[in-house]
Parts: sequence; C-alpha cells; structure tokens
Amino acid sequence: MPRVRIAVGCHPHNARYYDDGLEAELRRLLADPRVAALGEIGLDYHYDFSPRDDQRAAFRRQLRLAKECGLPVALHLREAHDEALAIMRDEGFPEAGTLLHCFNLDWPALEPWIAEGCYVAFGGALTFKASEGTREAAARVPANRLLTETDAPYMAPEPMRGTSCGPAHVVFTAERLAEVRGCEPGEERAAFLEQLMQNARGLLDRSATDWQKEARL
Repeated sequence: MPRVRIAVGCHPHNARYYDDGLEAELRRLLADPRVAALGEIGLDYHYDFSPRDDQRAAFRRQLRLAKECGLPVALHLREAHDEALAIMRDEGFPEAGTLLHCFNLDWPALEPWIAEGCYVAFGGALTFKASEGTREAAARVPANRLLTETDAPYMAPEPMRGTSCGPAHVVFTAERLAEVRGCEPGEERAAFLEQLMQNARGLLDRSATDWQKEARL
C-alpha cells in the first residue's frame, strides 16, 4: 500500500518501558520509508500511567531521535502543554516539523506553539457544544498550519458522537472547521479544504529521509 503513511513512537503512557532495547526496535521501525513521523510522543499528566520522570526522559530521547532521522514529531499532550513546550524549546524543534495531535484547548494554550511554527490537528472535539474555546483557537491558526484528524476510534464528531470514530467522520470536523473560519460553501470552502489536504501531504506524505535510505542499506 504505497500511499499509506505510518507514525511510530513510544506513547507517554508506555514511557516507563523506554530503554535502549526499545529504542533499538524503534530505530528499526523508523527505517521503513513509509514512516512519516515519530509519534505519538509527549506527556500525559492526566492519567500518569507512567511516572512523570520517565515520561520526560522518553520524550527527550525521542525528540533527539526524530531530529537524527529527519522526521517530524506528532505530540500527545494532556495537562502538560507548558512543560512540554519548555522541553521542546530546550531540545530544539525538529526541522521536519511538529504536529500537535488532537488539540482541544483554547488560544492562549495554542498561541506559543503556533509562534514556534507548529502544525495543529483538530479532531471531533472541535464540534462538541462545550468546545467554544477550541473553535476560537481554530479560527486564529494560520491556514497553512491546520490539519484535521479522527483520533479513531475515539472522539467521533457531532452528529456521530457516541459512535466509534473512523476516517469517514472527518468530513464533519472539516465542515465545522470551515464554518468556524467563515469559509462559505462553494469555491471558498473548496479552496480551504484543498489547503487542509496540502498541509497534511506536505507534512506527512514525504519521501524517505537520507537517514532512512542509509538505514535500509
């Protein structure tokens, strides 16, 4: 399936297992030219399934690995955006890009990430009645930094909320995002949706990096 793109990484829930052996396996997987990003990585201080010191250590090691491999990172952050931003600034943002996965907070939380040139993906939470702050944030993101996503099988958008989310449901999120940004149906909305597609392809539909080519030899 040549058009499939893959992200691989150690999720913060599993950070307690991150060691040299896991990193060696991660390197093996990253060498696949279909791999377009290292993720989801980051910090989850809501569930704390892994100790926070382990989360921070695994996050830092994977940021360094992503830069070595020339790949963007996809971030899972929950109740930890400020600390994650400090770590990213300390380690340096990967030149290949940084994607905030499934963002559902407000503009003050998002603005410093946008100032660093990050991409942001909005999922079904954008459509929820209580997500006015998230919609306000979405309206202010530069058009060339926006993506949509499913977070499948979770967070199905309205009017499908409560069902198992799948790729087909992204049309509801994209429609709500267009409305939030004042894109009227017709040519204006079509151009906006095309921009979303180009953003995703530009970030993730990438050729093998030099590191991946060498790793496959």
